[in-house]
Amino acid sequence: MMNRPKTIASLNKRERARYLAACDRYKADKQKPPTRSQAQAWLAPIRKAFNEMRTGEVDSVRGYAITRIHWKDEDYARVDHCINGFLALFARLAPGFDTSAMRKVSKKLEHGVLIEYHEVDACFVTLNACEDLLLTFKRATLIDAANTESINIELELLGLKEVA
Repeated sequence: MMNRPKTIASLNKRERARYLAACDRYKADKQKPPTRSQAQAWLAPIRKAFNEMRTGEVDSVRGYAITRIHWKDEDYARVDHCINGFLALFARLAPGFDTSAMRKVSKKLEHGVLIEYHEVDACFVTLNACEDLLLTFKRATLIDAANTESINIELELLGLKEVA
């Protein structure tokens, strides 16, 4: 017979204190800003897509540049859609932040226009500034913004919300 999972009410005094301390540590961690390596990991997929563009060798489907969403998956997405999602997320986090270089590259990719090396470099400058800005936000704020943007994407896919 399997043991039933314990509830907090059924924990003894020491187990309850340990559980509450773990909960407090979790909450405290969400109030801290991300580390530099966490910010770099968060931006790694879009950086990888721009690195591919910089080399001049980009996978494409029907003439649109694509990138792998996650290194373990076989899911691919259009690069312009990835950039637009990133821009929407960053518009939610920092409305006044200048992302015009990335917006320009996204529009060019969307319309099938070739991009130039200096435009990709301008996107890297923007990404570096984004990385620095990410270090000023609390993790909870970043998680909330990412979850909100994911919900918006799902609502758009279901047709319950108009695409911006």
